[in-house]
Amino acid sequence: MTQEQRITKGTIIIFIMSILLLVCLCVTATLAYFAGNQQNKTTLIMGGPVRVTMVDDNYSDTIGQGKLTMDLNSTRDKLLPGMGIDMQAIAKVTSSDINSTPALLRAILEIDVKGVNAHLADEIEYLIQDAMTSCLTTRIDSSSPNARDGWVPFESPKYGIVYYYCSQTRGVIEETNEEFIEVKAIPTSAIGNNITFINGIFQFPYKFYTNKYSDVEIIFNLRFQAIQDKLVDENGERIPNTIFNVQEILDNQVDWETHNN
Repeated sequence: MTQEQRITKGTIIIFIMSILLLVCLCVTATLAYFAGNQQNKTTLIMGGPVRVTMVDDNYSDTIGQGKLTMDLNSTRDKLLPGMGIDMQAIAKVTSSDINSTPALLRAILEIDVKGVNAHLADEIEYLIQDAMTSCLTTRIDSSSPNARDGWVPFESPKYGIVYYYCSQTRGVIEETNEEFIEVKAIPTSAIGNNITFINGIFQFPYKFYTNKYSDVEIIFNLRFQAIQDKLVDENGERIPNTIFNVQEILDNQVDWETHNN
């Protein structure tokens, strides 16, 4: 190869390397063009608390914890077997108008029978609970022409029979396509949403009573409990509003004294 040929070849190589270098610089410049900075700030506000109080059929607040408006359907002032009892109990669920949140609701009715042994006391309580069902605002399935939202009795290991306010329509678990009775999410506001628990006159049981029951005391204690409509599992994932899920929260994870302050 002559010297002239070597010079020419070297010039070509340099020219090609210059082109490659130029391309690299162009690519680098192009990538830098798309670099940048972006910032976004989002503020989240917690939903307002839900509260529940008890009111009578005139929507007046009851005075004192566990006080119910009850009238005996008789001119007598003592309870007798077969007598009618008029009990009015309505849950008033409220929240703030700003950031109001729906509520899930249940009722606990404890009937304390004093003056007889435990076995008879349990039997009397069962008979009273059974008699009251005629006046309970019970849930009626949407398949019925008289469908309505209402209360569903359920056994709680902690309290015995309790009542959950449920939707007339059934929820469906998507993964299994399984239907369940859904605890209803009740809309709330500062004015409040009134949910009737029991309304009407039921007959006090009259079976098997004798003179030995004449001084028995029967105490009705009704409590309403409400929590916000947001049930999640341990990973923070939304879970359905089934009675089982609501009961798990209300029975085991709510410190009511702290919750109400």
